[in-house]
Amino acid sequence: MKVLWFTNTPSNASTEFGYNYIGGGWISALETIVVAENKHLLGICFFYDGNEYKKLVKDNVVYYGIPRQRENAIERIVNRHLGILNDGNSNFIDTVISDFSPELIHVFGTEMGYGKMLINKFQKVFFHLQGLVAPYTEVYFPPGINKKTAFFSASISDILRGLTLYNQYVLYKAAAKREIEIMKCWKYYSGRTDWDRNYTYLINPNAIYFHCEELLRSEFFANKWKAPLMDVQKKIIVIATTINPNIYKGLDLIYKVIPLLKDYTIQWKLFGIKEESGLNHIVKKSLHIRKAYPAIQFYGQTGSEKLIKELKSCHLFVHPSYIDNSPNSVCEAMLLGMPVISSAVGGISSLITNCETGYLFNPHDKYDLAGMIVHLVNHYDEAIVCGAKARQAALKRHNPQ
Repeated sequence: MKVLWFTNTPSNASTEFGYNYIGGGWISALETIVVAENKHLLGICFFYDGNEYKKLVKDNVVYYGIPRQRENAIERIVNRHLGILNDGNSNFIDTVISDFSPELIHVFGTEMGYGKMLINKFQKVFFHLQGLVAPYTEVYFPPGINKKTAFFSASISDILRGLTLYNQYVLYKAAAKREIEIMKCWKYYSGRTDWDRNYTYLINPNAIYFHCEELLRSEFFANKWKAPLMDVQKKIIVIATTINPNIYKGLDLIYKVIPLLKDYTIQWKLFGIKEESGLNHIVKKSLHIRKAYPAIQFYGQTGSEKLIKELKSCHLFVHPSYIDNSPNSVCEAMLLGMPVISSAVGGISSLITNCETGYLFNPHDKYDLAGMIVHLVNHYDEAIVCGAKARQAALKRHNPQ
């Protein structure tokens, strides 16, 4: 079968298309297995930052890089202020479909404009749900940070250029409206949580939904976490968190929890965000934090090899997000066998059975998270057992076969 993917990344051709973001690794893992099985001819189409349409064949996969709508500097600024998306139209969709002649189109996610662009272009279209933009917008700003503070906490330059968190929110709202239109239009979906299944039928009662788990990066199957020594006397706690630089991912909650753990020496390793990022600046300003928190160590974007090495040095993995469907960072930590503490939001309850394969807390209650960390430090053997059960659950859930 000839299957054409529409994705948010170039997958295994990231280098060839100048894509440096470390993410979407599970799609690369899926591509690798599909190619190895040699049962389907695969094409992958995606937006990239080039100026021209680009076709590339590599390892028997056909890659189609399509440029975003061309905008001059003034148009980009105006569009960011008005919430006008630049991924909802392309003159190259017909070209890609005609060139590849797919029997099935498989779209990864409803966040981008592919579902809108494909209307009246092709009939057999199937969507795999990733994040769900419309629900995300409802809890976009965490407690203590609102639209006003998100706007005025930014620099004058970012305000003028439309690069504030408020402008990101405006674009999210536009994407949310489009997502609902897309999901009402198309019929076939797959997901892996009760949350995304219920959302699908809420938006489109006539949808047909399939439960389908996701692959994870192969390196996480090949490695296993071993509990670092917990020195109760010195009260040293090493915590890991992997999140991307979105305001709803809970960076503020980490800053709020650390002062509650003043009786402990905290080393909180934060992957996916740089200390000098605009998000970190705005969160600190909104929380009236004027100095650095030495307890937080920022690692930015981190490759899987280094990430696994650092995770193995941590006692606990914490996911503080205010909304999520099924974060791969949580799944990867579970696959390693780490004790995972996660906010009980979105689809995460489909991943974690509380107090059995992980621990769930209310992200709107900093005392809940802080108290849970202390409890697990004092009952570390319990946490280790929970991590082992998490690994077994994750090995079954993400089994490549």
